[in-house]
Amino acid sequence: MSQNKEVIQRQIQIAFSEVQYLIRLLYSTTDYHTKNLILNQLWNKVSLLHFLFTLSDQPTQTLPVTPTLPQPSHQALTAPSTQTQATTQSLPAITRDQLSENNGRNGKPAYVAVNGTVYDVTNNKAWSAASHFGLSAGKDLTAEFASCHAGQQWILNTLKPVGRLA
Repeated sequence: MSQNKEVIQRQIQIAFSEVQYLIRLLYSTTDYHTKNLILNQLWNKVSLLHFLFTLSDQPTQTLPVTPTLPQPSHQALTAPSTQTQATTQSLPAITRDQLSENNGRNGKPAYVAVNGTVYDVTNNKAWSAASHFGLSAGKDLTAEFASCHAGQQWILNTLKPVGRLA
């Protein structure tokens, strides 16, 4: 089996696992907005699976496959640099009350806090409708981030910091 076919089959297995997770999540939630978000994500995964199956039928010699997932840089996997820490310290202090007000509802931005830094997730694709896998904006999600994305500091580097949690 060519390397391209192996990459495609691995992507298909990952997409199937994500679909199974989303279906289980769909059964466990009663929130209307969360259900709509999950259904949109399921639709995207089905489209991805269709694309991957179509790609897997192509002859292997003409198959240019490149990774589509963002790759963390070496710098992103290391401890925050002194410059990043200095930048965070210069951000305005945001209280927990202010954080909870910025929940993405009624025209307000959607903020989340992780490890003392407040990030704007208003226009982030993973946070449509100000929610992400059942989590709502306007909260300190440090524990949730650590349990789901341990060692993936690069994710936070893709978000815009807007303050530090007071």
